[in-house]
This record gives sequence, structure tokens and C-alpha cells, in this order.
Amino acid sequence: MIYFIITPAQPDKHEGYNRPMTTSRLKLILGLVWGLFLALSLVTLFFFWNRNQSPRPTATATLASIVLSPSDWLTAPTPLRPTNTPEATNPPTVFPSPTLAPLQPISLPANYNPLTGLPPADPSRLERRALAVKITNFPRRVRAYQYGLTRADTVYEYYIEDGLTRFIAVFYGQDAEKAGPVRSGRYFDEHVTRMYQAYFVFANADERVENHLLTSDLLHYLVVPTDHNCPPFCRDKTILDYNNFFIDTAGLTEYNRKIGHETIRMPLRGGAFSLAAPSWAIAIKQINVRYSEYSYHYWRYDASKGLYLRYADASDSISVSGETYGPHLDQLNGQQISAANLVVLIVPHNFKTEFDRNDQVFDIELLNQGPAYIFRDGLASVGIWQRDTLDQPIRLLEPKGGLIALKPGNTFYIVLNPESSLVQAENSVRFTFSIPARSSSP
Repeated sequence: MIYFIITPAQPDKHEGYNRPMTTSRLKLILGLVWGLFLALSLVTLFFFWNRNQSPRPTATATLASIVLSPSDWLTAPTPLRPTNTPEATNPPTVFPSPTLAPLQPISLPANYNPLTGLPPADPSRLERRALAVKITNFPRRVRAYQYGLTRADTVYEYYIEDGLTRFIAVFYGQDAEKAGPVRSGRYFDEHVTRMYQAYFVFANADERVENHLLTSDLLHYLVVPTDHNCPPFCRDKTILDYNNFFIDTAGLTEYNRKIGHETIRMPLRGGAFSLAAPSWAIAIKQINVRYSEYSYHYWRYDASKGLYLRYADASDSISVSGETYGPHLDQLNGQQISAANLVVLIVPHNFKTEFDRNDQVFDIELLNQGPAYIFRDGLASVGIWQRDTLDQPIRLLEPKGGLIALKPGNTFYIVLNPESSLVQAENSVRFTFSIPARSSSP
């Protein structure tokens, strides 16, 4: 309500203004003021309505320009520094010293899975080495017979070549009676195998990669298909495709026992787990990841399940606007692939010098430390991944050095390079992998 105090008109010293206030003039003034008030109200309502529509990007930057500080997340709407600011042009130091103070190991209760922070249904599954299994994701048709990812405790997805990605899934607290299709190994798989002190299950590899593995101290922990280990590592001859090798993970444990291979519980470092999310996290409900026009996906947080559900590329798309998706299902049980935690790791991708650059064979150096983005409970926080020991899982640290706690449950790690980009909207983020340039020589 607007109130006007009307006083008798006073003489004006300027000619033409010495006129009394009339009823018609008063109505005109009131009408103009009311019209202005109504117009401002409509503009304000439109602004807030438009702001609450589908998320719009608020900032974009290379990942190297991110400031890793919880205070930034508390005082700013995004942790990003737009590319036109001085912070992006001259980014501050993003990591503490490589030699962080050692932290005390996490002590989990007896018979808790150190990879999930949960007790397995069958504690005897912990009395063995973990199994790291290569599972293919392309050609896209393999998803009609892709098995086992929902049973893995930990899964890494990373770029292999030609715009494609592949999984290496770590099975420990649970087993999959059929996991695969199992495909060829890469140099990156050595890091995962060592970190989890696992048997590495793969279906051969490029000759140079295979020779590297066969001449290493991992030789006795490599599992490839032979005439003697089916079962548990067999072709499914009903699948008329070269992608038809599958592993029974429980069967492999029994097979290893029979042939006298080591099956005792390994001293794996327990991760930090908590039902409470970091206090300085911000709300992010959807995480999009685009590796290429062939490989892209997103994870959407389902509050009713407390999990992130995966939606995978359904067709090739040269543009973001043309992307099409479908639920990514595990054919083992018909369930949609899900994760309690998502962690995006920023890791250098260097070309192996013994390969032609056009082969796109990388040494993804999961060593020392780098940026990490942690998503749990529909919230996001930023930190540091650190691999301080070759034979232990990576740990996730706050910028000041404290451990970041994951939610009890399984974790998907998404591996990107530092040249990748990140666009953040109000409740979502989009990571775009930067495919390294091939050789320009003929």
C-alpha cells in the first residue's frame, strides 16, 4: 500500500507552474505510480521464474585453474574461476606440498570391507586377493550382454583410444557369477592392480603392453584366457561376437586355490567412510561426463535410493545438444548401474614413447597427487587424490590435508586429464575430456 500526503498547492515562482492540484491531476499521478509499481513487480517475478528454470552454465575454466579451498565453496556460488578473471589467468597454487604429513590409517571393525566400509554378506570373501577385471563398454552393442558392474566395490572408467572408454572393476566384498565382456589390458591397469594387490583379469593386450606386464613382478597375478582355465574364464559361444569372454569371480578364487595360488586376505588400507557428508559441500544433483562424440554419460542423484544412477550414450553425437541417453543396465540382474560415490580424478595422460602417437597409447600416471571432485548424497566437494603408497588404494584429502570421508558403499572413479574442462550450473556439472592431439606428420 502506498500513501500520499496531499497538501494545499503553493505558489511557484516560475510562470506556468502556479496551478492548484486538481482531482484529475491527482488521479493521473496515482495511475502513473501504480503502473510503474505493477511493471516493476512483473519484471521481478519474471526474473525469479527464469532463474529457477533448467540449469544454465555459470562458469567455465580449465581444471588447472580451480582453487582448492573449502572457504571458496562457502563464500562463492561455484568453486570455479571464470576464464576472464585474474585468478584464471594467473592461477594460485592449487596443491599443498607433495609431502603431506602422514595420516594414521583408518581402523575399520573386524570383517568390514576396506573398499566400501560395509560388512560383506559373506565375510569369507575377504579371505582372498581382490580381482581387477577389464570390462568393455564399446561397441555400444555390448551393453546388451554386459555383466557384473553392479557387483563391483570399485570401478575406474578411463579413456583408451579413438574416443572410447573402458572399465576396470575391482571385485572383493561381492562376486559376480558372470562379469564381462572381458577385454584387453592397458598400462593404466597396472596402477589399479598394484593399488588393490589384485589378480588382474584381461583378455590379452597389445604386444608391447603384454610384454611389459609379463616381464614385471605382476606375472603370477595375471589372468588371461587359456585352454586350462575354463571354467571359470570362458567364452560364451551363444554370443556371436569377439567380445564374448566372461569371468566367474567366485570361480576364479576357487580355481586359484586349487592350483596353489595365493588366496589369503591382503593388508589393504581402509578408506575413510562416514554417513555424514562434508559440511562445506554444495548441492550438485547431476554429473555429466563427455569423453567424445561416441562416449558420454551422466549420473543423476536419486534421493529415494541415496545413489547416483548412470545413463549412457544411446547414439553418436557431435554436439552436446544432440546427446541421447538410456539407463545403463547390468544384464546380470537387470539393475541400473549405480554408485554411492562418484570421484572425478584429474590425472596426467602422457603418450608412451615406444608407440606411434597416432596409436593413442597413454601412460595415465596415477602417481603422487592431483585434483579430485567428490560427489556423494547429492553434494559435491573438491579435494586432492594422493597415491602415497604403490600397493595401497589412493586416499582423498581436503586441501589442508585431512581425509575426506566417502559414503559407505561402492565408488566409481572417472579419470580425466588436466586439459579437460568443467562447466558448472546451479545444480549440475559437466566435465568434457580433452582428447590429446594425434601426430600431424603424414
